[in-house]
Amino acid sequence: MKYKNYDIEDFIADEYFLKWVLDPDPMTNMFWENWLADYPNKKEEVDKAKRLVILMDYDEDKLSSQDFDAMWRNIIENRRDTVKEIKLRGKSKKLRYYSVAAVFLGLFVGSIGLYLTGAFSLSEKSPFDHTPQITLQLQDGTVKVLDDAASNVVTKANGNVVVRQEQNVLHYEDIDEDSKLLEYNELNVPYGKKFELLLSDGTHVFLNSGSKLRYPVNFLKNMPRDVYLDGEAYFAVHKDKARPFTVMTHDMNTRVHGTEFNVSSYKNENNTSTVLIEGSVDVTMVNGDKAGEHIMIQPGQRAVYENDVIEVAEVNVQKYVSWKDGKLYFVDDPFNVMVKELERHFNVEIDNRYEALNHKKFTGTFGNESLDQILQICQEHTSFNYTMADNKITITEKE
Repeated sequence: MKYKNYDIEDFIADEYFLKWVLDPDPMTNMFWENWLADYPNKKEEVDKAKRLVILMDYDEDKLSSQDFDAMWRNIIENRRDTVKEIKLRGKSKKLRYYSVAAVFLGLFVGSIGLYLTGAFSLSEKSPFDHTPQITLQLQDGTVKVLDDAASNVVTKANGNVVVRQEQNVLHYEDIDEDSKLLEYNELNVPYGKKFELLLSDGTHVFLNSGSKLRYPVNFLKNMPRDVYLDGEAYFAVHKDKARPFTVMTHDMNTRVHGTEFNVSSYKNENNTSTVLIEGSVDVTMVNGDKAGEHIMIQPGQRAVYENDVIEVAEVNVQKYVSWKDGKLYFVDDPFNVMVKELERHFNVEIDNRYEALNHKKFTGTFGNESLDQILQICQEHTSFNYTMADNKITITEKE
């Protein structure tokens, strides 16, 4: 196969190349290196496209024949302009694998094509110009608006400094250890934003979009360190054996002495979970017949409270903590779950009126891609229509 004689779109019709994708060897990398040597200005676009692999259940053992047929028809329909005919001879397992490889390649080629034609320009202005505000509520009820691009000090009405702000991080000082009075602040991070804070004990907290954290301005000497979360946060807890650290939520509490973990407890999602990165923690049910029952979890495990039961399982930790690095990480996630993360991340409302789409599963990682880009990539798997108006996206079935 002489790569110079082929346009990228031609590969989807090449059965030999489909087998090449299915059984990758060093030649695959060599092909891309040679192609990029001829088109060095396309390296950035190709690198971006490689990260946009959105493929659901392409394992033959997992993919139903109905889903496979729907996916395959969609790829063919989307490629009619460049692919005149795709011949799949017979129904052997081997040729079925070719078909699956073609679905994969269709998504990959589609990503490259859209980037190279400029349809996915990252400089495009978002249609959503709403600017949500990050707020900090002080002990006396005063609410301060925080600009995550500025550095400042937050003060009380009497002029006393409460906390230093350095852009998207609040820095609290460990002062007045002999105080007997707990003063609380509440940080509110809206959809479309993320924020960090360093608590007075040195604990580093990353707050995800749509989250609230209530916490003491200064932890008291020889007293437990308790904070209250509604939403999602990643905690790197400063070790202190004398003062255990507990994250309180409406369903489940997570208690540690010093470790790193992620807690997700959005009230509109009907479950609360803790994912442990390192160290050890115990989780406790707050409500129900087993309220107060403790369960220990180990690094790499996730404890989920749902329907009055806590279940523990081994998980891919990266899936649950990549948000703090600004990434969206989906692994076999149903579309309705994906939608919730997109709503928070982009501060939009998504009204999905195509019910069957909710049960399709997606896998992929996004960094700087816009919402429009992500939805267009999802369309490569299952065709649907969507419209954007004001701060709302409406998804409908493609007729």
